[in-house]
Amino acid sequence: MTNPDPTTRPPAFASITELSRDLRSGATTSVELTQDCLRRIAAHDGHFKSFIAVYEQEALAAAALADKELGAGRDRGPLHGIPVALKDLVNIQGKPTTAGSPLLSNNIAQQDADIVRRIVDAGGVIVGKTHMVQLALGAWGTNSHMDTPRNPAGRATDTLAPGGSSSGSAVAVAAHLVPWAIGSDTGGSVRVPAAFCGIVGFKPTIDALPRGGVYPLSDTLDSLGLLVSSVEDARLCFEALVGAPAANPDAPQRIGVLEADELAPLSPAVARSHAQSLQRLEEAGFSLVPFRFPAPLLAFKEPTNAIMIAEGAWANDRLLDDPDAPMDPSVRPRLIAARATTAVQYLEAQATAARWQQAFAAETDRLGLSAIAMPTTAMTAPRLEDIDHDLAPVHFTRPINLLALCGIALPASRDDDDRPIGLQLVGRAGDDHALLRIASAVSASLHPSSAPSPEPCSA
Repeated sequence: MTNPDPTTRPPAFASITELSRDLRSGATTSVELTQDCLRRIAAHDGHFKSFIAVYEQEALAAAALADKELGAGRDRGPLHGIPVALKDLVNIQGKPTTAGSPLLSNNIAQQDADIVRRIVDAGGVIVGKTHMVQLALGAWGTNSHMDTPRNPAGRATDTLAPGGSSSGSAVAVAAHLVPWAIGSDTGGSVRVPAAFCGIVGFKPTIDALPRGGVYPLSDTLDSLGLLVSSVEDARLCFEALVGAPAANPDAPQRIGVLEADELAPLSPAVARSHAQSLQRLEEAGFSLVPFRFPAPLLAFKEPTNAIMIAEGAWANDRLLDDPDAPMDPSVRPRLIAARATTAVQYLEAQATAARWQQAFAAETDRLGLSAIAMPTTAMTAPRLEDIDHDLAPVHFTRPINLLALCGIALPASRDDDDRPIGLQLVGRAGDDHALLRIASAVSASLHPSSAPSPEPCSA
């Protein structure tokens, strides 16, 4: 038997719903599913570089416990026995949390993060931690000191940016190494890598998924999020971790869409894809309503940066004084410069955010909107050598964090170079369940033009 080609992806997983059903029917076991993930990682991650650490023995022990509990009739829910990967800013007791920095290689967690407790309580099997942008400050996905994961999308000869800062979590799911993964999102760090890698990235409302025990960038803007293969997997994982909604009222089929001037930054391929996506939504019965944010999207950059970088400098201040410390050149200067942010600038940014949040809620109420449909990124994933680190692909994602909203990136189509293009849906603060329901209907209407995935396998 020949060894698998590490430069190609293994077969796609079945949906988490199907995997969960197979675990209960006896078609597979959690140990078998976990061993399959570990084999995939061993065979392919030398190429994809998505994992910083793999916890083989702990994962197999957790899987054996999951099987034992299911066999005894103790069912913790749909994530029981399902493997998952965590971005390496989530604390696991006794394990290092590097936040993508060699400066934190000895930062051993004293206790589990709250999200780890939720996953364990749901019966999930943690197989390892994934690479990320250093200190979570960057949206291209590169890390010059701890490895840059390789985006599995595009042509075989491409070496595309994976998107960040949840680069490893997105690549691990897109490369079919794990069924789902946890990431974090401060200005687009779940949605951008999802769009670049051609998967689904869900950024819930801030604190919908608990952040205790997660290394921070910005306490104001950070959200934990989900990297998955489908909207249905996002719904299943989110409900397993936070609980199902009390009711599922029908949402109005009215979706806000940006005016033409706000779409000017789009590349030709993304502009065509976006127009096609909106046409498909109309054909599916959605009413598209012109919508404007409380300020031009470009105006969100200054207050978002004032908050994010100031809070990031505060969280990482102890790491900044040694000019010879191993810190990415696109990270350290931004944090050093943030030390000059005044209290007035910071508070003005917070006041602007509060004012715009109220204006957004009032306008969506006035128009009776269930969501906003907009691009995820203005371009497809560039080659690593073509990245401009003075720019960031967060023009369309950053406002969602400042407005404290929820958002989800969906695969929409691909460009002529087979690079994924995403469509972003945005919901109001706290409307996470409603956004996922709308996203499910929208996803069904998009019919992505990319080739179908390989036949899924259960284990």
